[in-house]
Amino acid sequence: MVTEQAAPPDLLAALTLLDPGRMMEHTRQLCAPAFTGRRVGTQGHAGATDFLLKQWQYLGWKAQTQIFPLSAPVVEQATPLLLEQITDEDEVLRTFVQRTEYCEHPRSAFQPEITAGSVVLFSDEKALESYQGTWVALHAVPLGTAFTTLASELAQQGALGLFTPLYANANGFLVKRLIAQAPVALPVLSVRADLHAQLVGTRVRVRVPIFAKISEGYNVLAHLPGTEERFATAPLILGAHYDGVGDDVGGQRLPGATDNAAAVAVLLELARVIAEAQIQFQRPLLFAAFDAEEVGAQGSHVLAAQLKAQGQIPFMLNLDGAACLNEAVWVEPGPQTEPVLQALDQAGRWLDIPLIVGNIASDQRQFVQAGFPAVGLSVGAAQLHTPGDSMERVQPEALHRAATLLLATLWQLVT
Repeated sequence: MVTEQAAPPDLLAALTLLDPGRMMEHTRQLCAPAFTGRRVGTQGHAGATDFLLKQWQYLGWKAQTQIFPLSAPVVEQATPLLLEQITDEDEVLRTFVQRTEYCEHPRSAFQPEITAGSVVLFSDEKALESYQGTWVALHAVPLGTAFTTLASELAQQGALGLFTPLYANANGFLVKRLIAQAPVALPVLSVRADLHAQLVGTRVRVRVPIFAKISEGYNVLAHLPGTEERFATAPLILGAHYDGVGDDVGGQRLPGATDNAAAVAVLLELARVIAEAQIQFQRPLLFAAFDAEEVGAQGSHVLAAQLKAQGQIPFMLNLDGAACLNEAVWVEPGPQTEPVLQALDQAGRWLDIPLIVGNIASDQRQFVQAGFPAVGLSVGAAQLHTPGDSMERVQPEALHRAATLLLATLWQLVT
């Protein structure tokens, strides 16, 4: 039953230790150019992994990485993409801008060399032979195996590649797609829909050095033991994914500030306050910076499967989006989560933070599928998977709201 008593004095004292400035700085560090957007399998991502591991170790937590092979490939680029309109004499008329005017297609074949040709519009009424030496603009991507078949037929007839239309989001960006799919027989670029139509009848020069890469993921796990043996196999997990979609090679930065560096910064700040206040928890705590969320929540799937095989029975809270203030904090409850929801509700009452049920497609769902009580939380995020997801979107007040709500919730569940 939810009670209306005041928050415990010890909790109130701990809440005063939370530092929004420190959370902003950790968010900024995770968005640094050296980490190149934290896409799994990149050197920048490896640097972010090492950074997080050292942060938790510095705070006195027992920290380690959990390495796992990815079950799905990631779209990679060997060199920058290129799309230019040219004259018949190969003089450049226009160089298109990646991410706002064109972008990768996750089914493209690998084409590291520059090729030039005219652009023609595909029509079922044309003979395939008429596409020899051209880039073919499709009205839309055919469904199912039809895309594979069409690309193979056009490649056999000497087509150079394909252009597909893609609509920009409200902020003018073409959203980055990261999960690679089986490549078709031709290189493919997605072009903003209005510009896609304008390419027809012109001459272009194109490079599409895109390929699928299987990498390893690295969850970063930080532990604090509990004081009660009866809870030894029933930890409370607080998670947030730290991977992003990654910067465009030779193009724009995609820092992933609100998705999800800010939430990881909240975890680091909670770990610092818990250590500084020397809070004693009856139940073990496991803080998890999940990897590969952007390619199918693979990191959380691996951890949930491991805990289930070990006979563990955890509670799980997952934070995805801690950077932008909305009218209320979104909560996605899983089955059998009444104790967690009661603690969240009481924390919201203590702190005057409104909560509403919302849809949060993130790592907690892997724990729900494994049969564990798991709840997803989101304070707010903005311009996901685009260059607009930057530090300018991060609000210190949102970070503080996420941290205070979670600390008050943890306090009830593990003390």
